[in-house]
Formats: sequence, C-alpha cells, structure tokens
Amino acid sequence: MTKRVKLKDIAEALGISITTVSRALNNKSDINQATRRKILEMASEMDYKPNNLAISLRKNKSAQVIGVVLPIINHYFFSTVLKGIMTRAHLHNYMVLVGESLHVLQKEKQILEEFVDYGVSGILIAPCLGSNFEQNLLPIIHRRIPTVVMDRMYENYNGNFVLTNDYKGAFDAVEHLIKNGYTKIAHLSSLDAHSVGAERRKGYLDALKKNEITPNPDYLKQLDLKEEVKSIRAAYFATESLFKLDNPPDAIFTVTDEIALGVYQYAQENNINIPNDLGIVGFSNAMISKYISPQLTTVEQNGILMGETAYDFFHQALHSNGHLFQKTFDSNLIVRESSIPK
Repeated sequence: MTKRVKLKDIAEALGISITTVSRALNNKSDINQATRRKILEMASEMDYKPNNLAISLRKNKSAQVIGVVLPIINHYFFSTVLKGIMTRAHLHNYMVLVGESLHVLQKEKQILEEFVDYGVSGILIAPCLGSNFEQNLLPIIHRRIPTVVMDRMYENYNGNFVLTNDYKGAFDAVEHLIKNGYTKIAHLSSLDAHSVGAERRKGYLDALKKNEITPNPDYLKQLDLKEEVKSIRAAYFATESLFKLDNPPDAIFTVTDEIALGVYQYAQENNINIPNDLGIVGFSNAMISKYISPQLTTVEQNGILMGETAYDFFHQALHSNGHLFQKTFDSNLIVRESSIPK
C-alpha cells in the first residue's frame, strides 16, 4: 500500500516548517511567493493530496471523533467489542473511525498515524499479534491522546486497558475437563508470545500441574491465528497429528472457538465421538459455539461490555488529570455438551 504523503514529508524535503507548508497550500497571504511556488511544485512532485476528512474535522470544531483499531473486524469477538464501543459513542455524539490491522504491524502503525492526522480525540486499540508498543502506540501517548488498550496487553505497559482474565479462563476450562474424567488433555494454542496466547497457555499448564498431571510436550500445538480460515485448517491438521501419536489425547482445549471448528471437522471425518472419545472446550463463546453439534463448552468473553467499558475509560481519561483506568473482567465457563461424556 502506498503511503499517503503528509505535510511533514513536504516540509522535510524542503527544510521548512509544517506550518509554512500548510499556510502555502491553504493560500495564505503571508507566504513569500517564491517559497509558495517551491512548496506547490514539491507537493505536485510528491503527489500530495489533501486529507479532506481531517480538514473537515478541523473546520467543524464541534465534531467529536474516536479511532478504533481492531485486528479483524469480522471476527465474532472483535465485532462485539466494536458494537459496545459504538453504542456508547453514539450516546455521546462521537463519530467512530474504524481501522483493521489484519495482524500486520506496519498496517497498524499506518492506521494510528492516519487517525492522528484526522485529529481524533482518542484511540481504542486491540493490538495485532506482534504489535510493537514503542513503535506504534508510544508516539500516540506522547501526543497526549487518550488511549485504551483492549484484549491483548503489551509487555510492561502501564496505561488504560480493558482485558479478560485469560489465565483463569484457561485454568477453569482445563480443570473442568479433568473433573469430567479427561486426563490426556492437549492444547491448540496461538503463536502469541505475550498476553492472550501466553496467558491461556499458562493457565492450561498450571491446571495440569495442580491436578498432578505431567504436561506432555507433544500435546501442545501452537498455531498462526492471523487468518481465520487458515487457522481452522491448521487446527484440523494439528488434530490429525495429535491422533497419529502412539498415545493420543482424550480432550483438547482450544485457544478460540474458531480453532475448535477444525477439531470438530477432523473428529467427524474420522468417527471420533465428541464428547465420549474426545472432550473439547473452546474460548470466547462465539455464536457458532451454540450451533455446532454437540454444542461447544467454552469460556465466555463479553465483548460488548468490554467495548462499552473501553469507551467509558476513554471518556473519563479525556476529562481526568492523568488518572489511569484499568479493568480485567472475570471469565465465565459456559458448560455445554462437548465436555460431558455420556
């Protein structure tokens, strides 16, 4: 994607201030004609195009806008987070700009920079896998733009955030399987080294250890979750590899409900009965969890409440003097058919 040319790019190319470039492009009378001509020529050469939305927002002083950055917009959980944000934002007459990072670090950075150009009043961000705090978010915070981090936590971050207790959710999920007689429990995890993937992985391992079950390294499979369709297929093949083991698992805890679909597909194609031969627990309580057969036991994440709270924290931060707003929601195990052997 071609990067949008900004005023600062023209200013840096000519060695002048951004203010001078702005005034020349806006035809202000106090700019030297020779300087104006150089600026216009450079703007043309660099194919500069005015950001009409940003201009409109600056002229309309009553306009209130927040920017929301999500990894994947059509993902069930993130779509519910967005719904919660928009519900609260509309009550306060805020317009919501939405950017989709697609779990691409540079795209996330570009979206954040464009939001700053638009003049947003605040930014709510669910970081992408591998997001770099110093590179992407810290420059926004240095501009004193109220920011709230959602779902995935940065390492050593100390700012406004809204999270789910991923560790406890995973711990409860695995302990539930153990209490129902499953002892050979595998985990389809994510490659996420921090926060969501790591916390759910840690909860899985600690639940095993608490119940005196030695973790089997062959039972832990880490998948790339950047693209939903590919990740479901990866879960299918990961399940296949688990059942090729001399001692295959009798239960699988999946890092998301979508990943569980790959497990279901493999089980159904190979006459593996769920839950008698294989117990399954997912994470997020996505809509699909109630409509697949057997219904999927899962850990609930209340995306709408998380989105509403994230917006409320932004609004409070906007009017506070540096006070931090932080919330970690308890997870809730929703027990259904996939984890109760008959």
